[in-house]
Amino acid sequence: MRATTSVMVILALFVIAGAAPAGQTSNPLSKAGQGDWAQYAVSVDNATIPIMNVNDQPRWRVVTVVQATGVRIDNYSIMPGGRASMGGSLFSFGKPFEPVFEIVNGTKIEVASSTPESLTVKGKTAACTKIVRKVSRPVDATTMQSGWNGTSTVWLCPDFPVGGVVKIENLYEARRTADSKPEKIKETWVLTDFGFKNWKE
Repeated sequence: MRATTSVMVILALFVIAGAAPAGQTSNPLSKAGQGDWAQYAVSVDNATIPIMNVNDQPRWRVVTVVQATGVRIDNYSIMPGGRASMGGSLFSFGKPFEPVFEIVNGTKIEVASSTPESLTVKGKTAACTKIVRKVSRPVDATTMQSGWNGTSTVWLCPDFPVGGVVKIENLYEARRTADSKPEKIKETWVLTDFGFKNWKE
């Protein structure tokens, strides 16, 4: 068990730091099967614009397509009238896996610490890796990309589906434009349910 945990700590540091592209064997999504899914309770506390706050909103990440070179993950949330699609993205096994999908483009990510920690979801306790990252992304008006500066802490565990993301905690300041007032935001994702190859629309 100790050897496995040590390997996962090294793997997580390598993949998330993005020092070099991760091959298929080291990308946690390479084990994914079509129909794997993970449900999260998502909360957003926007101290600058409280009307933007969200409390325990159910969201899903679902593996909908599996190919030799990568997978497609679709996102769903609860909207008026029921569950609604939020679109999806393709993830290549030849690129580092980023658990926080919103901070991929143009983002500088530095790993501050990495420690083992056990978490329990639906009665299943597993060894995870807690990784604290410093994140910096400038505003890019040409692509309508907002600024993102702060910390992103993720808990990864290979025993859970869709990349093994068990928890995310983001503390950051967001800027919609270069001249706008920064918004102070705390965002958390907590895994509440999951399944393997049994997603139902």
